[in-house]
Amino acid sequence: MLEWLGTMGEEGQEMNAPQLYRGAWPENVDRLAKYAVRFVDGDWKVTVWCETEEGLRHLAVQGATADLADRVNAIKTAVHSQLGGAFYVNEYRHILVPVNDTASSGTVSLYYYAGRLEDDLLFEFEGELLSGRPERPDGTRLNNGEHWVGPRPGIPYVLSAGGAEICYETQALSDDHPPTVRPSVTDRVLLSEVRPNKNVASEAAKVRYVLGHRGGRFYVNEYAAMFTPVGEGDGNGLDYVYCGQIDGRVWFPEPTLDD
Repeated sequence: MLEWLGTMGEEGQEMNAPQLYRGAWPENVDRLAKYAVRFVDGDWKVTVWCETEEGLRHLAVQGATADLADRVNAIKTAVHSQLGGAFYVNEYRHILVPVNDTASSGTVSLYYYAGRLEDDLLFEFEGELLSGRPERPDGTRLNNGEHWVGPRPGIPYVLSAGGAEICYETQALSDDHPPTVRPSVTDRVLLSEVRPNKNVASEAAKVRYVLGHRGGRFYVNEYAAMFTPVGEGDGNGLDYVYCGQIDGRVWFPEPTLDD
C-alpha cells in the first residue's frame, strides 16, 4: 500500500496542493534509471525499461497497485494537465514525480512528493521475477563488485575524484512552507558536511571499490542498494555493478516533508 500525505474532499479530490520535494532531484539521468506510468492494454500501469538481446523495451511492473499510477497521474495533471510519464523512488521510499515547468522555473522539471512506497515493485523478465533488491535470480545475495542483475531506477549521486567524498547537486529551494524554487541556484550537498561526525570514508570506500579513485556517478534505489555503470559514459548498453548497501547512520538524512 501507499502512504499518502493529504486529505480527500467530499468529491474525492485531493485537498492538498502538490508540494515540491526538498531532497535530491534526479535530473539528467539515463532512461533506464526511472520508472514510468504508461497506458498499457487499456489502463495506466507502472512500467520499467529493461535491456534485452533485441534492445530496450518496457515491462509492466507486477505488484504495483493502481493507486501508485493514480498518484503519479494526479500530480502530473494537477501541475501540468498531462497523464503518464516518469517518476522515481528514492532510498527513503519517497515517490518523486517530475513535471516539466521550464516557463516558470528555468529548470527542466520540478519534482513533487507523491507519498511513500510500501509495496515492492517487481517485474517478470525471461520467466523470472526480479526486483531492485541486491539479489541474484535464485534469491542469493549479491556481493560488492558483482554484476547488477535487477532494474536500474535510482537516484544519482557522485563519488568525488579521489574517492573520499559523496555528494549530489539539486535545485535550491526556499525555506518557506511550502517551498518555492530559487531560480538559477543549485545546492551542492556533501556527505561530510551533513554527517560531520560520521565515518564518511567507509561509505565512500564501498563505491570506490568499484569506481576507483577517479570517482563518478552511481545510483541508490528504494532498497538502499548502490550500483554504478562501468565503461565509457553513462548510457544504455553498459554493464552495471553492485556497490553495496548504504548505511543509514552515515548516509544523507531523510529530507523534511512539508505537511
